[in-house]
Amino acid sequence: MPQTSTEDHYARAAIRHHDDAIYLHDDGRLPNADHHFGFAVECALKSVILRYTQVSMNPTKPGKPPSVKPWAPDAAGKPQHFGHLPGLWSDVALLLHGRGGSILSGVLAASEPFDTWAVEDRYLDGAAVADPEVRSRRAAAQQILSLHQQALIAGVLT
Repeated sequence: MPQTSTEDHYARAAIRHHDDAIYLHDDGRLPNADHHFGFAVECALKSVILRYTQVSMNPTKPGKPPSVKPWAPDAAGKPQHFGHLPGLWSDVALLLHGRGGSILSGVLAASEPFDTWAVEDRYLDGAAVADPEVRSRRAAAQQILSLHQQALIAGVLT
């Protein structure tokens, strides 16, 4: 039985988080919906950078186990890890080049709905999460996941 690649795991996680976010949003459970939209986007972006850039999950040092976070060497050759939104947006924009990169960069430029999203918000009571904000993030997540799906089908960012 063939092994599933890390980028495939990220791709499937993106869809799963997005589906859960829609369900939760439609049910009025805004804080968790909001959080799952963010995770869906993170997973889709990580799937893209693992497929179309030099980013890797390989061990950061010979003889070590595989990395638990995507990474690429920085200018000094040290591992630069790719974490959570909103910082992931700018990291991805720096990695993308060429025609496909410019198209994804256009979507990344519209990242405003996630500028204030934070993984740490999962620990908050959720009282500050408002439906207009979740709707905006839902639309942005749908746009990113559509582009991601297009890239998976075409095999390139087009």
